[in-house]
Amino acid sequence: MTLARRPWLYFGPAALLAGALAVALTVASDHEEHPALAIALGLFVSWSFILAGLIGWSRRPQNRTGMLMVAVGFGVLVGSLSEANYSIPYTLGALFGSLFIAAFLHLLLAYPSGELLSRAARVLIVAGYATAFLAPLLDSLFPARHTCKPRACPDNLVLVSYNHAAHITATVAWTTVSVLLFAATFVLLVGRWRKATPALRRILRSVYLAGGLSVLLLAIGFILTPFSGVANTVVVVALIATFTAVPFLFLAGLLGTTIARTAGIGAIFTAVPERASPGEVQEGLRQALRDRTAEVAYWYDEGGHYVDVEGQHFELPPNTRDRVVTRLEYADSPVAAIVHDAALLEEPELLDAITNAARIALERDKLLVEVKARAARYRALLQAIPDLMFRISRDGRYLSYNAPDPSDLIHPEVVGLTVWDRLPGELADRVLEAGRSAVDRGTPSVIEYALEFEDKTRHYEGRFAASGDDEFLMIVREITDRKRQQQELEASRQRIVAAGDDARRKLERNLHDGAQQRLVSLSLSLRLVQSQLRKSPDAAEEILEASREELAQALEELRELARGIHPAVLTDRGLEAALEALAARAPLPVEIAGKCSKLPPSVEAAVYYVVSEALANVTKYAQASSVKVTVEHLNGSALVEVADDGIGGADPLRGSGLRGLADRVSSLSGKLAIHSPPGEGTRVRAEIPLE
Repeated sequence: MTLARRPWLYFGPAALLAGALAVALTVASDHEEHPALAIALGLFVSWSFILAGLIGWSRRPQNRTGMLMVAVGFGVLVGSLSEANYSIPYTLGALFGSLFIAAFLHLLLAYPSGELLSRAARVLIVAGYATAFLAPLLDSLFPARHTCKPRACPDNLVLVSYNHAAHITATVAWTTVSVLLFAATFVLLVGRWRKATPALRRILRSVYLAGGLSVLLLAIGFILTPFSGVANTVVVVALIATFTAVPFLFLAGLLGTTIARTAGIGAIFTAVPERASPGEVQEGLRQALRDRTAEVAYWYDEGGHYVDVEGQHFELPPNTRDRVVTRLEYADSPVAAIVHDAALLEEPELLDAITNAARIALERDKLLVEVKARAARYRALLQAIPDLMFRISRDGRYLSYNAPDPSDLIHPEVVGLTVWDRLPGELADRVLEAGRSAVDRGTPSVIEYALEFEDKTRHYEGRFAASGDDEFLMIVREITDRKRQQQELEASRQRIVAAGDDARRKLERNLHDGAQQRLVSLSLSLRLVQSQLRKSPDAAEEILEASREELAQALEELRELARGIHPAVLTDRGLEAALEALAARAPLPVEIAGKCSKLPPSVEAAVYYVVSEALANVTKYAQASSVKVTVEHLNGSALVEVADDGIGGADPLRGSGLRGLADRVSSLSGKLAIHSPPGEGTRVRAEIPLE
């Protein structure tokens, strides 16, 4: 059993004993002119603060407000010691009898949390306690010579000497500093009121009204102390009234919390319908808590985070002086959280009662919010994917979609339609079969299909994945370009095969018609030489000379054939020498520009044939006067460009040479571009990656 949990056991009897002592001292006092009035006011004021403080302290042990009120009450009783006829209690009363004023200021600035929240408030209260002790101490050390009525006051145990000047100085200083402290306190109270939220103002209103008036009246009373008259009497009466009202208004606030708790629970059940939506539950909580800024967040198990009443991700803010988070749990599992005004922490009974009453509704709505959150997640997923995407129920009805390009939708409003409304019957059956398969097997499925449009046929790929027990996602990607590229690749492969066959036939024909015939003729000539060698040596020598020339021509033809298969100069001397050889054989001026750095063999061969074929076309068709060949190594690619100043108008689709070049370049993942406007020459440009 601790002091904080059972303050009545300690301070209740202490208050009674202190009150009895005050009554005894006042009744026996030789210097109190109105003992009955002093007893009545002293006990009423002190016990009011002590009673209210003990009630608040026992109900909210962690809050120091009740403790401060008890301190104010006992401070008033300490002041009654100055009524004693004995030196010790009289001196104690004179020294410590004013501390209750500092405790009262402390109470006002710390209300309702019991904590001084600003540095200015802490400094002011330290100054208040120091003034409330030092000023009476100075006055007791050097008092003015006076006598109490009707008899002399008891001896002052701390008296040094009577000093009228010191007494006047202490009195003026005490009055001045006290008035400044009262004014500063009032300014802080007004400033806090202006910054307070509606919920906090509801708590502060009554206590701040009475306490603020008491502070103003204290300042006026200190100023009027040297004077006597009706004004002074009115101020004192008003001060006693407002000062004593503070503990009763505090009790009224506690009672109001109890009433508000009951009313709040009722508001939950009246403001929230039986089948309320999450938004209606949030509105009901706002009414019950009397906090229009309150927000409800639901725990989303699947996502591992909180979501708002619309199912959107909600990040709980950190606790601050103005806003705090109250988390609700059930069976050690999070259910929801309420973000509300921090002032509601000063009404814990109200907050606990309302949140407990709302817990059932929040637990029920948690399932609905999870559905919303799941739907929001799917919407976000749909919006994050750049492809056309549909969410389709098991029976084939469109639930939602994401279309980066609205023109991709056949119907402007897809949601609610079925796949048979939107697609041809056979395709709709394939779509539903693939989607159901993805749901049943738990593995994605893929189909490809084509749709006829006015301008052309478009090809699509549909990928299906389960998104629930009775629904699936269909991700649609147009693959028309991919299909075209596949067709072009197949055609390119066929052209490469055909070109290889043509090259072999041409090689066979050239060998047959050229070198082979010469070699056959050379064989016959050698036989003739063999027969004429003994009969006619001169004739044999002539035949041998002719055979030597025939052999030289055969070798040259073989070299030309080999050069057509793979240029020897490219292998022996490199790309630069091979290009210079091509330029030297060309019948028109050819300029070689750029640096021909060492390239992979396959890339060098491709560059060589691009230049060779382009120069051949220039010679045959361009009617050009000059050609410029540029070879560069840029950003991991080899760039080759052949530009002439001829008539232009080249069509790569009409000749097999340029198509063959395009196939050769594309086989190396390169690109071949031809720019040949009529009358402006032709520019053949190839870009071939090195890796």
